[in-house]
Amino acid sequence: MEYLHGFDKKEQDRLIHQAQFLEPFVYAGVDLKKVNRLLEVGCGVGAQSKILLKRFPKLKITGVDFSAAQLHVAAQYLKKPIKDGKVELLQQDAQALDLEHKKYDAAFLCWFLEHVPEPLKVLKRVYKHLKPGAQIILTEVFNQSLFMEPYSPNYLKYWFEFNELQWGMKGHPFAGAQLGHLLKEAGFKSINVEFRPLHFDSRNPKQRSEFIEFFFQILLSAETQLLDQKKVTSDQVTKMYKEVALAKKAKDSVFFYSFARATAVR
Repeated sequence: MEYLHGFDKKEQDRLIHQAQFLEPFVYAGVDLKKVNRLLEVGCGVGAQSKILLKRFPKLKITGVDFSAAQLHVAAQYLKKPIKDGKVELLQQDAQALDLEHKKYDAAFLCWFLEHVPEPLKVLKRVYKHLKPGAQIILTEVFNQSLFMEPYSPNYLKYWFEFNELQWGMKGHPFAGAQLGHLLKEAGFKSINVEFRPLHFDSRNPKQRSEFIEFFFQILLSAETQLLDQKKVTSDQVTKMYKEVALAKKAKDSVFFYSFARATAVR
């Protein structure tokens, strides 16, 4: 399974920063206080796991990921909760998930299905591992929604190629819009899907600048691949840097992105 952003230390550190940076938005409305056993699919470097334990210290988390490199980092990052029996990490393909414990109280998937060739297979496997009445919580991208003012043509062209690259890897850069259908097909009930906007303008210039920079780092995580495959040029990337610098300081700049949150019940 290919991964758009790569597995180097810079990217692994970015994932931890991303989880911390987006925590107020990702966890708004998430209540796992009554959950004991949580299945976290696509746990990666353990960035969300640590936040989950901070917010809901009674949890016992089974974290599953396909990448040995990511799990190696997670094992260090979550060393204490693993030692305390709060977390176990398992290397498996989520599309063929088969765990010894099949009665989880809830499942949590965050920024994961976008990277999976067959998301429906994942959700069907998760369904089988949940107790009746257990909740699943998903947070996913909807990359079609990205908008930045002033008009930034090189940024938008790069973003298009970024999404094309992910699509070519059999990923799903627009997964958020598909969550309702996927959950229904997997057998879940009481499905709710909502889109959560990240909208910043001159009313909140500091946050606007922070989000422009944050998303720029996401774009740059694929820069080497895009240049190597000649999907973008170095001149285009240079111009994109200038557009982002302008957007961060322009008085009338706007940043908008919307991600999807879905919940359902087994």
